[in-house]
Amino acid sequence: MTAVVVTFFIVASRHWHNDGLWFGDAPQHAINGLFWWDLLTTMPGDPMEFALRYYARYPVLNPVKYPPLFYLLEGAGFAVFGAWPQVAKGIVSMFAIGAGFYTMAWARRWIDPLAGWSGAVLAFVPGVVVLSNAVMLNVPALALGLAALYHLRRALETSATREFVITTALLGALLMTYYQGAVVVCICAAWVLLRWRHLRLRRGAIWVAVAIVAALVPVAASILVGPVHAARHLPSLASLTRASTWTFYWKELPGVVGVTALALGSAGLLAGVLVRAWRREALYMIVWIVVLIACVSPLPARDARYILLVAPAFVIAAAIGIAALNELFPVRAPVAHALALVGLIAIAMWSAARVEVPDVRGFREVTDYLKEHGPRDAVLYDGGSEGLFGFYLRAADPGFDRRMVRGDKLVYEQGPTTSFSSWFSKSNASSTDEVVVLVRERCGCQWVAMEVGRRPPSQKGRALLWETLRRSEFEHVASFDIEGKENRRVELFRLTTPVQPAPTVDLTFPSFTNRTFPGISPITR
Repeated sequence: MTAVVVTFFIVASRHWHNDGLWFGDAPQHAINGLFWWDLLTTMPGDPMEFALRYYARYPVLNPVKYPPLFYLLEGAGFAVFGAWPQVAKGIVSMFAIGAGFYTMAWARRWIDPLAGWSGAVLAFVPGVVVLSNAVMLNVPALALGLAALYHLRRALETSATREFVITTALLGALLMTYYQGAVVVCICAAWVLLRWRHLRLRRGAIWVAVAIVAALVPVAASILVGPVHAARHLPSLASLTRASTWTFYWKELPGVVGVTALALGSAGLLAGVLVRAWRREALYMIVWIVVLIACVSPLPARDARYILLVAPAFVIAAAIGIAALNELFPVRAPVAHALALVGLIAIAMWSAARVEVPDVRGFREVTDYLKEHGPRDAVLYDGGSEGLFGFYLRAADPGFDRRMVRGDKLVYEQGPTTSFSSWFSKSNASSTDEVVVLVRERCGCQWVAMEVGRRPPSQKGRALLWETLRRSEFEHVASFDIEGKENRRVELFRLTTPVQPAPTVDLTFPSFTNRTFPGISPITR
């Protein structure tokens, strides 16, 4: 266990300066933790109204897109240690270590006590290196999914009610953390079919079904609240007939698992199939990998991180290969085993050292400047990193004194509708005069922060806003360089005349629902 902690600490220390908010959705996951903790501690009579008012002040959270379990843990951490992104990143790291422990336990129980090195090697798998340094739900889902599979395997072999109950709790926790974690249920079902003849069902099996049904409640709630968003994640018949749909994730395996672990794991699966004594172990891993990839392949949303759960499967498969090889060509010398282990970990560390984790910095300086010069002012932000800006604004605003307005909600609107290939685009202004009116009256923003690159914005709505900021009504007050965003910077402007923040906001969420929510007052303490 010490080796597992040490290896994950090595990876974390190499990226200690990274706040974990570099990935697109990461800031949203961070601010969701603040929202859910505020909701839990406030206990409002109308949670929907509370969420709308919260969004009216900080329009970067999304409390219905994902279930709340991780956010409640995150919020508790923020309450104890402060609203720092490193707190959320630390929680992700704890889940990563948990995944290492379960990988180690699996290898020790079903392969060999010396195979416990698998848990330490998991820390160096490229996908784990990257996502354990991001405030995302993939690593928590990895840990909970792996733990559920481990205890289900024990339950299938022993028929112990205790193992069924633990599996039930873990599956429930997984589905309350990450909806895509439902693929683990498919793996469980496949394993049950494998063991059907030997399975002695007890009452514990009923608890598994109860947990799954109970955990699907937030899924149903999310579909009701955001039907457009739900429809966007359903596959089309056309996509199911394309070969690329079923080959995408197989091509992504080298990036997720790493070339070394992929090669060793694949060789291990082959060796396990060939050696009778290890055939059952290899079959468990093959079903694990194939069912996982088959279940996520039809989904329109595609990203390599969705198959992160294959990482421990390939690491364990590599251990199976070593055990099978040792059975074919026995090596009794302890020194040979030690040298092989050291060599394997050295290769894994070399592979991990070559993995670069993005690091985006500079937004905290923008929000700190605004806190000093406009502690109660509203600010309009426009740019692709609105989540980063919004999190740091909320983190430094415990009294709900400031407010953020998004340029892509005020001046223009765009986004996906019922599919990722179908986008809507709408302009709320046709001239710079109209933009000035929107900024002054519609949102009452004293400040405008615009994220730009080397060239002026080319998108029509953003270009109009950029042109408006050149007018005499605005003064340029500061420029902030953003590291890790391809020479991007945030230009800060201020209206030359005082304005009053708008008392209410009209909210629409075209990417989630067709409902409109007029006259929403931003939340206050």
